[in-house]
Amino acid sequence: MRSRFLAVGAAVWAAGYAGIYIAVITRQGNSPAWWYLALLAAGTGTLAVAVTWRWPRPALIFGAACLALAALAGVLSIGMLLVPAAVAATAAAAGTSPRPHTSDPAR
Repeated sequence: MRSRFLAVGAAVWAAGYAGIYIAVITRQGNSPAWWYLALLAAGTGTLAVAVTWRWPRPALIFGAACLALAALAGVLSIGMLLVPAAVAATAAAAGTSPRPHTSDPAR
């Protein structure tokens, strides 16, 4: 259950970061990089899906990798704000079991 909370927190943090990124870049008079926003959307969306998905670990690993790559790409700007989301997604991936979630507690 803790892993789900970490994944939700990482997804919310990354979505908030995307909003801040768009605001900062637009305020500077530039347009946001589409590839960077696509990378953020892939990471955030994957984390959100991992919360409800039957096999969450692969999705959490992919989401954490996307967010870590985005943080690395934006390290000279505001990318360091994305590091807590990448760490939380990594911790969520480490805390999940490789077996699928079941709705039946007797299994």
